[in-house]
Amino acid sequence: MSSTPLVFLVCHGSRDPEYQQAAADLLARVRQRLAPQAVELVQLESGSLSLGEQIHSHLAAQRPRLASPVVLVSLFMGGGSHVEEDLPAALEELRARWPRLKLLLTPPIGQHPALLDLLAARMVAAQHLGDPVHGWILFGHGSRLPSFAAQLEAGIRVLEQRLPGILIHPAFAAQPPTLEATVIRCLRLSQYRLRVLPFFLFPGSLLRSLQDQVRQLRRQWPLLQLEVEPPLWRDPQLMQAIVETVQMACPS
Repeated sequence: MSSTPLVFLVCHGSRDPEYQQAAADLLARVRQRLAPQAVELVQLESGSLSLGEQIHSHLAAQRPRLASPVVLVSLFMGGGSHVEEDLPAALEELRARWPRLKLLLTPPIGQHPALLDLLAARMVAAQHLGDPVHGWILFGHGSRLPSFAAQLEAGIRVLEQRLPGILIHPAFAAQPPTLEATVIRCLRLSQYRLRVLPFFLFPGSLLRSLQDQVRQLRRQWPLLQLEVEPPLWRDPQLMQAIVETVQMACPS
């Protein structure tokens, strides 16, 4: 049996074509970077097969040349319910089916230090283009578990220490504060030139919903200058984070 690990990129998943195209592009780039390691993409919400069944199917197909260990790279941004509940449950299901196989689940990719470097680089680059940005809104999906928001807010504090004079505010799609509430707070602080930086990887329905909200807010407040940055899937620092995560899980 080869000692070269088999790597699974584990993402949330979506039937949205833009999401699928971006995820496939990221998979291709990770495969190129990690070659000759085998890399597969599995999705928590992909259709008829559960996450455990998808991974089991890949493992069964690889059985004659199955690598050990198997690394599940969590492409989630923080410790929400998927990370705290769904991924560990899938891991236990796989361990029951493959008791002799070493299965490793990595921390969420959003917790990797390179992601803070990525966000900082985006903010610094934008500050040097055109009119100065009064404030940034870091927009995440959110979770019913408190750990996701706590992580994002801790990251904001680190960024503000690294980037003196740049003001950063959190907002979420699935929990308070909402984007509208955060924008109102910024306007009360006379911050009307704002940029929203998505704290998620892929385009798709979440990004379109965010863009729709931004258009509505601009109509509501004509003086508001509010722009949305692209999501994070193309940034080189994300690739760095994925590669380093695999290397830390399986040091050579």
